[in-house]
Amino acid sequence: MAGAKLSPRQKMINMMYLVLTALLALNVSREVMDAFYEVMVSQEASIETVEKQNESIYNAFEAAYAANPVKTKDWREKANEVKVRSEKLFAQIEDFKRGVIEASGGADEESGDPNKPAKMDDLESSPNYFLIQGNGATLKASLADYREFMKTNTGDSPLLTSSIENTFDLSDHKHDGSTISWEQHKFEHFPLISVLTFLTKMQSDVRTTEANVIDYLQKNISARDIKVTGVKPIVIPKSTYVTRGDNYEAQVLLAAFDDTQDPTFIINGEEIPAEDIIGGVANISFPTSKTGTQKWNGEIRLITNGETVPYLIEEQTYNVAPPNVVIAATKMNVLYRGVDNPLEISVPGYDPENIKVSNAEIKKDGKGNYTADVSKYRGGEIDVKVSVKDGDSWKSMGSKKYRIKSLPDAAGSIFGKTDGLMSANLIKKAKVEAKFNNFDFELPLKVTSFQIIVPPFAPIDCKGNTLNSNAKAALDKAKPGTPVIIRYIKASTKKGIRPKVAPITIDLN
Repeated sequence: MAGAKLSPRQKMINMMYLVLTALLALNVSREVMDAFYEVMVSQEASIETVEKQNESIYNAFEAAYAANPVKTKDWREKANEVKVRSEKLFAQIEDFKRGVIEASGGADEESGDPNKPAKMDDLESSPNYFLIQGNGATLKASLADYREFMKTNTGDSPLLTSSIENTFDLSDHKHDGSTISWEQHKFEHFPLISVLTFLTKMQSDVRTTEANVIDYLQKNISARDIKVTGVKPIVIPKSTYVTRGDNYEAQVLLAAFDDTQDPTFIINGEEIPAEDIIGGVANISFPTSKTGTQKWNGEIRLITNGETVPYLIEEQTYNVAPPNVVIAATKMNVLYRGVDNPLEISVPGYDPENIKVSNAEIKKDGKGNYTADVSKYRGGEIDVKVSVKDGDSWKSMGSKKYRIKSLPDAAGSIFGKTDGLMSANLIKKAKVEAKFNNFDFELPLKVTSFQIIVPPFAPIDCKGNTLNSNAKAALDKAKPGTPVIIRYIKASTKKGIRPKVAPITIDLN
């Protein structure tokens, strides 16, 4: 580059170019190179996973072909052609990876990985191999051919067709206001390891596209036919539980069946015995050990054209009502402010999803369990109303009155004690707590402040639930037998309710 025939000025320019190239190479740190290599290794692992999934689909094609060649032949042939084309392109990209590594001086022998080049930061081998030698144009043509072939197998799936088009986008790119070719965009001005990562991603795209297409082909195997030998009337009631004043509603239809074979019925995961299947109809029964809406599902398996075809039974429901008696302790019909009051509400014959409870802030879990929040109600009682969805409208089913009460007083404590004897050192370490005693709700309280009296000192205000330095200093000077009082304890629930908290009295020992 700096030969004798060049002018001194040209020699200087060439030398500056060499220096600039060296600086560019130095700007790409070893950590960046290693990061690209780790990404490439991760992509290779993902490719192996997709390859295993693809192999299972191809095996499924072979099994379906063995069971029914006429039905599966065309789809199997298409899938096999997809496999051949994908293998060919994948291998070609692999050859290009090995070729550019050899052009750069070979693989890193210490790593033992043939895809890890010794010169990961090489900036010249890739553009020379793919642009000057024309391998980039060859690869682009192969990708375009593969893209168009795969699109011929996507049929009436515009989403899959669009996905393939976007995955193998080989169009030119805009760069600094000028247009550059796809080959330049992928292989020029990049370290060798990043180019190898690009190529590995192309291989991943090939395997993923192969997976999507063969999965689509498998789903398009022709529809299954059922031989019909008879029909029978079926009555499907809207509900088997009807309240007085409502109408009984049902759907009546003719169902086709094949009496030459009895299907296999799987209900709630268990197969129905053959003796309970008569004329293709299974007789099922469930014990009614629980009340409320019960659910069941299953599937019917029928042999058609030599293969077992499953037909799913959508989730069904039925209602179990308790004996029609209501016993309630009316004086206990109380809702407390500041807590989520649990309620169990059900209407026989109606799913919990079709029950609405109003006139209070109600939350439900969809299983007949509710919680009522009456914090905003200032009155002494509330009328909880229940309605059910009947078609497109809501129908009132009645109401019940509840008394509303405020939370009871709480008690303060340290180390679980509200009074008694305790050392000054122990009190200094204490956390002031507050809780409701003999209250049916688990309702934690958070102490935010309190006042402590250590005679003969003046009362000391403390923030939070621990003693401040002034209070500790007073305890250090207090004599045994001194009564210590912790009062004006401020505490609140998560909902911000602040009950009255009883003081704590401790004698120093």
